[in-house]
Amino acid sequence: MLFVSRRKSSPSKRAAVPVERDEATGTLTARPSGKWSISDGLDDAGTLEKALAETRGACRLKFDCAGVSSYDSSLVCYVLRCVALCREKEIEADLSTLPDNLRRLAELALVGGGNAPDERAKIDEGDIFYRIGNRATRFASDFRKQLEFLGETVCAFGRLFCGKARFRGRDLLYFVQSCGIDALPIISLISFITGMILAYIGAMQLERFGAIIYVVSLIAIAMFREMGVIMTSVIMCGRTGSAFAAQIGSMQASEEISAFRVLGVNPVEYLVLPRIIALTLMMPLLTLYSNIVGMLGGLAVVSTMGVTLEQFWNMTVMTMNPEHLFSGLIKSVFFGWLVAWAGCFRGMNAGKSSLDVGEAATSASVLGITLIVIGDGVFAVAFNVLGF
Repeated sequence: MLFVSRRKSSPSKRAAVPVERDEATGTLTARPSGKWSISDGLDDAGTLEKALAETRGACRLKFDCAGVSSYDSSLVCYVLRCVALCREKEIEADLSTLPDNLRRLAELALVGGGNAPDERAKIDEGDIFYRIGNRATRFASDFRKQLEFLGETVCAFGRLFCGKARFRGRDLLYFVQSCGIDALPIISLISFITGMILAYIGAMQLERFGAIIYVVSLIAIAMFREMGVIMTSVIMCGRTGSAFAAQIGSMQASEEISAFRVLGVNPVEYLVLPRIIALTLMMPLLTLYSNIVGMLGGLAVVSTMGVTLEQFWNMTVMTMNPEHLFSGLIKSVFFGWLVAWAGCFRGMNAGKSSLDVGEAATSASVLGITLIVIGDGVFAVAFNVLGF
């Protein structure tokens, strides 16, 4: 990028560039000549500035470089200075008459912003319409990236089913452990508390009618159909989905993913597939574990209300049916896929700085939870239509 100051860097040793005016057309013509070298200093286009100040009705500036024997960047700086002066006076600067090499250099500098006016400075970013348009544009761009990444992921799974996908088996085993056994403590805590909360909420109403035993039915249906899979998915979204985004985002920042592509390794296959497969496989098991722990939390509460262990077991068996069990497990498979996909998507599209990596981890949790809520609504409608 070239930058042209309004002040001369050093006194120019060459003669001032003459500027002629065609009275009939209102065209100014600058005629640089001779040898142009940066060692002779920079010409600040003083003659053009004087001509613009003294004349009225000028509408166009062109250049005649027929007399130039040789030049370097000093002539480019002169042309850019002339363009800047013309823009101040709202006069057209015609670069088409410049030599091709000089014209391309000048246009490149102008496109790069060296002397181009900053249009963004004219935009009021506090304007409501600007904010709405900006958010809409960002949303559309993000949605397009999501569709592209979804297509890449589906293609990677297609190659996996054909036996052509490449990733390390030990990576898959590592993520199975990370998504499974390592997540049991936090899932145990949250699920146990969830079961207790459901028991207390149900008891507040049913105890009035002497139907405290039906609190067990409430806990069983709520945990196995909804709360178990939802709470597990949200936990894994905040714990594992954001971790996936941070891991892949760090690799993106350090150019490791670019290195994979240079080596001919598909980063979606190598990095994304093992993570999605691991979490998709482990989510049903974690959901089933969450359901059981939630029932134990409910048992801890109803046992203080006169419900025995035998009554609790019998009521649970009477209430439960295969639809309640499998509805939660079916959703867990899809939710696990969505959580892992959201984390990998944000990581693969992260920026190059540490701040961008942090934002990717945060947005992965937000995107994952949003997809979970939308998916649960879709399943609720579908199960209701199917009578499941």
